[in-house]
Amino acid sequence: MRVPLLLLAVVIFLSPAYAQRSKPLVCKKATLAALKPRPELAYQCDDNLNDYDEKVLKLPARVAAIKSLISELSSFNEPAWWAADVVDLGVCDFAGKPGTLARDQRRSFLSDEYLFWLFGNDRLRLMLIPDPCYQTQYGGANGFLLYRNGGRVYVTQVLDGFFSRADNPVNVAIAKDIIEVSTWSGGLNPSLTNYYFTIDPKTNHAVPKNLFKGEHGPTNEISSAMLFNETPGSAPLKIVRGQTLAPSFSIYIDDANGKIDDNGRTLSRKILRWNGKIYRGME
Repeated sequence: MRVPLLLLAVVIFLSPAYAQRSKPLVCKKATLAALKPRPELAYQCDDNLNDYDEKVLKLPARVAAIKSLISELSSFNEPAWWAADVVDLGVCDFAGKPGTLARDQRRSFLSDEYLFWLFGNDRLRLMLIPDPCYQTQYGGANGFLLYRNGGRVYVTQVLDGFFSRADNPVNVAIAKDIIEVSTWSGGLNPSLTNYYFTIDPKTNHAVPKNLFKGEHGPTNEISSAMLFNETPGSAPLKIVRGQTLAPSFSIYIDDANGKIDDNGRTLSRKILRWNGKIYRGME
């Protein structure tokens, strides 16, 4: 059975932790007081470059602006902000005033009318900051991981010039010392890409956690085609499960000779299993 693309977008969007709240969504006065506005990345665009040109990523003005933004984010050390739940902060950012979201407000908040930009918990948070000059038609943005330790905040850029055709295409999961940043592309042939990091105890900055065998050696990045006709047992990239990593998981690859017919696209399935050091494909 073919799944309408609009329905697919709703199904995928409802998966993040924001949408898993069954209780009323409330902006409390204390949370509103702790709320900080989303910082901005500001620099002069080069009129000679299209916004999809990767040369934008190397502009000296952009590099300097990101450095300045990282310095600004390192000042986000207020205990009240870190103590507030990220979902509650999002509700207050959306509502702008104390109170419980009405049914239509809740629907708007959990649809594509609000861009979720803050993820994580009371020690690790990801901020998704729009890029003013790169991939502006597709939500070009940059991701910064904030780690709070000993009253200080350490900032690492983990997404550089990320863009997607999807609404709210980023989510975060944390399993003990491993941070999963998951993304999806949207579009007619959507794909999923996850990135994994850990905190270096010497520098307190995020560094890649190479969990997978790549073409050029170990890598912290893994991708899969996304299933339209997904069932609980077939979902790809189910790597973080609670506070641990899965012993094995599935990925799907576009394959003209694949045996899986998923809404008109043929795919093949590959299972990757943990061998004690890295995930490898089953021989």
